[in-house]
Amino acid sequence: MKRKVQALLVFLLASVMLLVSLPVYADEIESLESKTSDLQNQLNDINQDLVRISDEIASTETAIEDANNEMFRIQDSLAISRENEMRQYEDMKTRIKYMYENGNNNLLELLFSAENMSDFLNRAEFIQNISSYDREKLENLQSIQKGIERQEADLTAKQNSLTDLQTQLKSQQDALNQKAAETSTDLAVFNQKLQVLRAERARAAEEAARRAAEAKKAAEAQKPVIVTPSENGTQTDSPTTGTDNVQKEENNDSDSFTQDSQDTAYIPSDSGGALTPSKGVVYYNGHRETYYSQKVLPGGGLNIPGRHVAPDGTIRDADGFICVASSDLPWGSVVETSLGTGKVYDCGCASGTIDVYTDW
Repeated sequence: MKRKVQALLVFLLASVMLLVSLPVYADEIESLESKTSDLQNQLNDINQDLVRISDEIASTETAIEDANNEMFRIQDSLAISRENEMRQYEDMKTRIKYMYENGNNNLLELLFSAENMSDFLNRAEFIQNISSYDREKLENLQSIQKGIERQEADLTAKQNSLTDLQTQLKSQQDALNQKAAETSTDLAVFNQKLQVLRAERARAAEEAARRAAEAKKAAEAQKPVIVTPSENGTQTDSPTTGTDNVQKEENNDSDSFTQDSQDTAYIPSDSGGALTPSKGVVYYNGHRETYYSQKVLPGGGLNIPGRHVAPDGTIRDADGFICVASSDLPWGSVVETSLGTGKVYDCGCASGTIDVYTDW
């Protein structure tokens, strides 16, 4: 009886270890999942900002190129205007020189040779128009030249503004790239810690389950045997009635308690078949198969599309795939489990193990 009590105490201690250690892992894993989710959201926002700034840089570079082409056109127009101004100026100097060298006699002769007053006035107006034309033409060319120079100055200011904007955008882009790299590094560190904690949780659960199984086996092996004398005077092992029934009832109560504890601890089983809440480990299709519950690990950062609980208690996605964890297969891999076809949405379990996500 003492040995039986000792075995039961060992079983109870193993169960307590399981109940105490797993919530600690669950809290730490949930905290890390929250942090990794926040970091992933930050990284997504940074990537969106990088896309926006890249578009702005491309738009600014296009505007700079257009401004440069416009500057070339304005500079060509200004050169032509200056050339026309110089030509007009040279022509005017030539006429003035001619008039200075030949005097005003030719103009006076032109005026006084008029046949009548109307002819005189026409010739005088012609002489005046020559001088007015030169002056008007020169003023017009100067006005055009000043307008082109203003356009050139405005375009130069625009080019400088666009260049400054391009410098600022590239500086922001460099800062965001650095921030993205730092966030990616932090995310990788947290993911590594998360995988380690999940592996430790799986090992702790497996160890607690193993100890509980050993304790149960030891308790069953310590069932008392009643020795009664046989008719021929020898002693035989046989069940008795009366007060012996009390002993049987105690044994039955102990067996019931052990079986309930076994279901709670999810004892590993090598008997094959489908995974169940009371059969915590099976070997199927060349891999070791275990499960973990969303009641312990909510898994908010897994991003499972159409996540729902199936009638068999498994967590499934919108396409009906069972959500599983694997450290050997990449995310999104399809694998056959004892409960149906699964898809990898998580990691952190031991190598060679498929961890089924359930609501058990």
